[in-house]
Amino acid sequence: MKFTDAVGFSKLECFRQCPQKFKFQFIDKKKTKGSAAMERGSKMHENIESYLNGWTKDLIPENQSFQKELDVLKTKDYHAEQALGFDREWRLLEDWFVKGTWLRVKMDAYFIEDGKGTAIDFKSGKYRVPSTEQVELYAVGLHAKHPELTQVTAEYWYLDTGEVYRRMYSAAELLVLRKRFETYFAPIYVEEQWAPVPSNECRWCDFSKVKGGTCQY
Repeated sequence: MKFTDAVGFSKLECFRQCPQKFKFQFIDKKKTKGSAAMERGSKMHENIESYLNGWTKDLIPENQSFQKELDVLKTKDYHAEQALGFDREWRLLEDWFVKGTWLRVKMDAYFIEDGKGTAIDFKSGKYRVPSTEQVELYAVGLHAKHPELTQVTAEYWYLDTGEVYRRMYSAAELLVLRKRFETYFAPIYVEEQWAPVPSNECRWCDFSKVKGGTCQY
């Protein structure tokens, strides 16, 4: 059985970690359990979206370390909770669920200023340097939506620590990265065996044997 749906960074990470886990989650559509950390993160993201859009005037305590930065963001021509869908030619689609969607990119916020773009992702939990590839995909997605941009900056705002991770990319770098991501995603579409890859990550996998799942590990 082959995968035929759209890809994204979370799917790429899952496939690299364990093809069988990918099959269970994204082909067989087996349900996964949430966690307290995931629920907390969702609550924080929803509050920021409401704050930026003016649906609420108050930030919850977990988000208040970035109130100054969020207030500055509100003064710009920003866009919150952007779900972008692209076809295989990196053309922006009207919706990321329409037929022909190849790639889905989700940015918490972005803005464009003086011909340069900034893509922002809000993260909860302890600070850690995020995957360079994830940073790159946000930047590539924004540039694909706005190819006139001469530069894109990808930022991660760590809500619990007040820290920011930032990386800038030129238009030429982003075009090269497009091709690189095409090679990253390609194996997902030709895989047929979906073999399990046991590792320490199995202890947190909803499909693992120890959690009552269908995996042999």
